[in-house]
Amino acid sequence: MILKKSVEIKFLQLKKGFINREERQLYANKIKDLFTILSIGAINTVYQPIVSLENGEVLAYEALSRIALPACKLNIEELFHLASREFKLWDLEKLCRTKALENAIHKPNNVKLFINVDPNVIHDPEVFAGFTQEKLQQYGLRPDDIIFEITEKSAISHMGTFTAAVNHYQQQQFKIAIDDFGSGYSGMNRVCAFSPNYLKIDMQLIRNIDSDAMKKSAVAAIAKFCRESGIATIAEGIETEAELKTLIDLNIEYGQGYYLGRPEQKFQEISPALKIYIENINYGKNMSGILGEIGALAIKKYCVAEGDNIIEVFTAMKNNSEITEACVLNDKNKITGMLTRSFIFEKFSGQFGYTLSKRVKAKNFTQQDFLVVDRKTPIEKAAELAMSRAFSQVYDAIVVTENKEFLGIVTIQDLLNAAISIQVSRAKSSNPLTGLPGNTEIQRRISSKIGTQQPCSFIYIDIDSFKPYNDAYGFTMGDQMIIALGNALKECAENGDFVGHIGGDDFVMISNHHRDEGFCQKIIDLFSERTKSLYTKEDVEKGFIVSRNRSGFTDTFSLATISIAVVTNRSKEFSDLNELSKVIAHTKKLAKMESGNSIIII
Repeated sequence: MILKKSVEIKFLQLKKGFINREERQLYANKIKDLFTILSIGAINTVYQPIVSLENGEVLAYEALSRIALPACKLNIEELFHLASREFKLWDLEKLCRTKALENAIHKPNNVKLFINVDPNVIHDPEVFAGFTQEKLQQYGLRPDDIIFEITEKSAISHMGTFTAAVNHYQQQQFKIAIDDFGSGYSGMNRVCAFSPNYLKIDMQLIRNIDSDAMKKSAVAAIAKFCRESGIATIAEGIETEAELKTLIDLNIEYGQGYYLGRPEQKFQEISPALKIYIENINYGKNMSGILGEIGALAIKKYCVAEGDNIIEVFTAMKNNSEITEACVLNDKNKITGMLTRSFIFEKFSGQFGYTLSKRVKAKNFTQQDFLVVDRKTPIEKAAELAMSRAFSQVYDAIVVTENKEFLGIVTIQDLLNAAISIQVSRAKSSNPLTGLPGNTEIQRRISSKIGTQQPCSFIYIDIDSFKPYNDAYGFTMGDQMIIALGNALKECAENGDFVGHIGGDDFVMISNHHRDEGFCQKIIDLFSERTKSLYTKEDVEKGFIVSRNRSGFTDTFSLATISIAVVTNRSKEFSDLNELSKVIAHTKKLAKMESGNSIIII
């Protein structure tokens, strides 16, 4: 009866407008649907995964509301727009939030939940009445499990009040994400105003990004800004493999879209095949590190079980000043949280801190916002991630895992000391002319590829008739030609490719791809262009130089060319270094037998 009267009142109000009868009736039907949905709770929630683009793990699920009223012709956006006009926005927000939380009890542990909130109601205390500690515990959630996603369908009124509210809830461990960055009201000024934890890049910037140079540049700039500001990036609307690969190459941290996973009523993982694909791309990128893998530095320091009392951590830290953090592990040796020294001492401070905290279990106090990397992550990459964190977390330890299990931690001091030590050691074996890694590192890289099932290519490059050029132009100009080849190789190298200098005019490139003639031709073209300036104008016009041959007689020699020998594991997997060396030597011989620039691929 109340619903019928409300619709009749609205209908009478509409009669006073200037719309025709048909439009009036259509609007009245929409209002009726709105009130019906609110009265019977006709909203379902589906959950779409937000996935790490580094290892394929699910970071969170975004709760998306769907209308569950048969024959309703409104979509969810139209419903929210109508609710706003009818001053029922808060009622609809509350219904959608309640439905999202009711089903969240089935959410996997340590996975977050993104809840959409309209910016014009986030400052209302009632919005968060259902997000108190007690309420969240009913659904098996904690404040740091929740990310409020600001959906900017309209301009924010009372910006000062809104920003103050955001800051207030961030201080209570709730996190904030900005939706659709790059469109509408989601501008840079909004980001700077309240420093969100996550920034979701609008899908219009993501669509066909693999073939759009301007979009690549824009997203790369966003990623750089966010890394420097301690904000995690999420690419929305990923629909193709090419888009996914491009975003990984641009170092976007997380992704969401139909290609990764569609919204479902149940909490779905991404497919194992897709997870392996993401890991493989990152494996290729990670091989570019020259300092080694972070796993070599990991040490299993002070750890506690989830069921241990927090008083044990406090006592240990109080008695040992070297304990700066405690890792909380579950019974499967997986890290579920971190307890830093400053956090523990804060909890036990004050008049009642000791009394209130001494019986609390470690799992109820854990901090979730810590950096986790796989053991194969390059030291350079781990350092970059650590330094891009918020200032208050820059010096927190890095957690290292292997096959998702806890391996150990690396403190920032350990990281810096190791990096300096390794850098000095590598510098000793680097070629002094080009600065490229020398034979020691080259042999290590080749050995690491023996027996691998990942695609790889061993590429050997040298300059043809280099000695005659060196004799005619002198050692200084000869050095310049060697440097030109080294620079050309570095410029052509892509993510994951390793370039080393064997010595003299001999170079090697190790790639995580099966390289073809097109790739090799790029090297030849770039080298040819760069070396023109190393000849006199007369020699360039003639197309040859005059120098002495190996017998000491004057002869003519063509301008510098290069021979490229490529051995891949496309059709043969090498499990023995001697066998690989023989194949490489044979391929180099075939390449040198051809005159001019040559490419031989086996």
